[in-house]
Amino acid sequence: GIGWLGWAISNDGAMEESEAVIGFPVHGSAPHKYNLGGKSTSLVVPMEEDKQTLIDVQVMVFDDPDQTAMKFTKSLQEANEIDIIRGDNSILWAHGTGFGSELSYHSNRGFTVLNT
Repeated sequence: GIGWLGWAISNDGAMEESEAVIGFPVHGSAPHKYNLGGKSTSLVVPMEEDKQTLIDVQVMVFDDPDQTAMKFTKSLQEANEIDIIRGDNSILWAHGTGFGSELSYHSNRGFTVLNT
């Protein structure tokens, strides 16, 4: 359905202290990088402007069927961020409902280990 999307890299598989890319289902918007300080939406904060280094960014909203998708390119290693390494990487994903630019509680979430 239509809603926000999140993808994150984690040191330990937990949401807290992870780094995310979040896209909102707003026409013409782009995903941005966030620090995940905790599970409260007030602790999910955008990274500073100089850390917004994603390229080829896009959030797409489709009417039939109702879907949201995002795409982005992120460097594997960036100063003072969690590195994406050769080997096992803890990847988190989540999505919430609603059309707009506000995060909400999300029961749709998961964790996987990506070996690169």
